[in-house]
Amino acid sequence: MPVGGEVNVYGQDVTAVKRVEASLREADRRKDEFLAMLSHELRNPLAPVRNSIHILKRAPRGSEAAERALAVIDRQVEHITRLVSDLLDVTRIARGKIELHRETVDLAELTRRAGEDLASVLDGRQLRVALRVPPRPLWVHGDATRLSQVIGNLLNNAAKFTPAGGEVGIDLAERDGAVELRVRDTGIGIAPEFVSEIFEPFVQAEQPLARTHGGLGLGLALVKGVVELHGGSVEAHSGGEGMGAEFRVRLPLAARAGDPSIPADAGPQRPGVQRRVLVVDDNTDAAETLADLVRLLGGEAEIAHDAGSALERIRRRPPDVLLCDIGLPGVTGYDLARQLRAGGWRRLRMVAVTGYASPEDRARAREAGFDDHIAKPPAPGDLVRVLSGAASG
Repeated sequence: MPVGGEVNVYGQDVTAVKRVEASLREADRRKDEFLAMLSHELRNPLAPVRNSIHILKRAPRGSEAAERALAVIDRQVEHITRLVSDLLDVTRIARGKIELHRETVDLAELTRRAGEDLASVLDGRQLRVALRVPPRPLWVHGDATRLSQVIGNLLNNAAKFTPAGGEVGIDLAERDGAVELRVRDTGIGIAPEFVSEIFEPFVQAEQPLARTHGGLGLGLALVKGVVELHGGSVEAHSGGEGMGAEFRVRLPLAARAGDPSIPADAGPQRPGVQRRVLVVDDNTDAAETLADLVRLLGGEAEIAHDAGSALERIRRRPPDVLLCDIGLPGVTGYDLARQLRAGGWRRLRMVAVTGYASPEDRARAREAGFDDHIAKPPAPGDLVRVLSGAASG
């Protein structure tokens, strides 16, 4: 029998069994805490959205109250979208399914932009920003959107845990053949026993019921996953509770030839949006709001709520672009795409607009005949891209 092991009444060593049971209990506890956090974080933005809708029904159009309500809805929907995206991203990273669209990226410009974007938010919280970024470019080979997400998550994390009157520092420099980003704060710090767990998904320090800091404990897990996918590393440092914290990200410098001020893969400018568009979605609100967005961007839009109606409209007045949901009643969006391609509609640009947004879903859309894929809810920038005919990265 192993020394120090635990045995049952039959003299059998059950140490390993007890260890597994303890691990399962801890996993179950974290699962319950996460579900409670998720419920809280989703209910928080839904309450002001519902209140704002109530106001919009009663306030005069264009009034100050109506404009405030619209601004609230915009902010809170963005918050919900970010929560859902974070959940999906953590899952994809864990499964090794996340996609990177690599190009030559100036990390100095991304960092400078992120710091300037956050400055107004921090000013409202009475926080100072100390931004130290070199004037020359620092090129890395990576996904600009994902790297911006890393910087934004670190800055928001620093701001979240720094009380009024404090400071958030952003330092970027070239060190030992790599680009090093440091984000530091004068906030509440990290307990020593918590530093080793800070990058784990759904892990958070104890918080009061008010949950002043909020969040799902996903931001830093995403930072670690995205940085490591870029061949980099991230680490946390803190002098302890009340001593502030610092996060250091290291990314390899990009090898480049020719003029160092111009990325070799800089793309062409995209044309404007002047397209005739057919929106296909069985959800009336989703279809009408998407059509309105198309019109605001300068396009012309019609709506169909099922595959049969879509086919009829396409034959009667062919659109330039088809924005099509996948989960249509009866004949799915995949089936509609296959039917159109088989029927000779080769020049019709077809874009899947759907909540099915995993890499497997994107591949399935391509196989069905779609030219592109954007996840719901579509951002205006994504719509401009697909309507202008630019390919996804």
